[in-house]
Amino acid sequence: MNLTHAFSFVFDDPDWWKLILVIGLLQCIPIIGQIALLGCILLTARAVAQGNPQPLPRLNQLGAVLSDGVYGLLIAIVYYLPILAIVCILSCILVATIVSSGNNEPQFGIIFSLMFCLNLLLIPLILIIQPLLIIGSGRYIQTGSVTAALQLGEVVALLRRNPAEWLVLWLLSIVCNFVGGLGSIIFIVGSLFTTVYAALVFGHLLGQTVRQVASSPSQQ
Repeated sequence: MNLTHAFSFVFDDPDWWKLILVIGLLQCIPIIGQIALLGCILLTARAVAQGNPQPLPRLNQLGAVLSDGVYGLLIAIVYYLPILAIVCILSCILVATIVSSGNNEPQFGIIFSLMFCLNLLLIPLILIIQPLLIIGSGRYIQTGSVTAALQLGEVVALLRRNPAEWLVLWLLSIVCNFVGGLGSIIFIVGSLFTTVYAALVFGHLLGQTVRQVASSPSQQ
């Protein structure tokens, strides 16, 4: 994996700042911004996986960015359904507990216990789901099929065949998230643009991994 190229390829394109500006400004629009960000990741990753020497999405590909982003969001929602279900159930219990207390003081012991249980369940689930979601996204990049991305058996099989590559990519995704948040240290609006840059870097890393795994002997 070429980390140096992943962090520098954005600046190889003379129009890089236009893409980051437009996608960064879209982050101000709820949902649309997240869709555009996911689309940038997937479009970049696909271009890298296919060996495109200029993988940075172009502004005239904004439709493709949003289209891929919608599919990426759908894939993410399906993978995170167990977490959403747990949050909904425990939230309902929490609301019911507060309502049942009536005019009395809320039962803080029960509320604290529910919050503790929520974190106890969510942390390991997130640690399991995140790598699987990344691999599922990789399958979507390869096949262009949402169904393929959601075939959990195939996703787990890919993880078993190439655990090191996917786990390293997952760790690098954490680094990219950290880089994306650096803009808020300089000025809060700066995170809008560093987030886009970090997404493009991760897209490049994802594309590299997909290409590497596809060409490994275990995939032959």
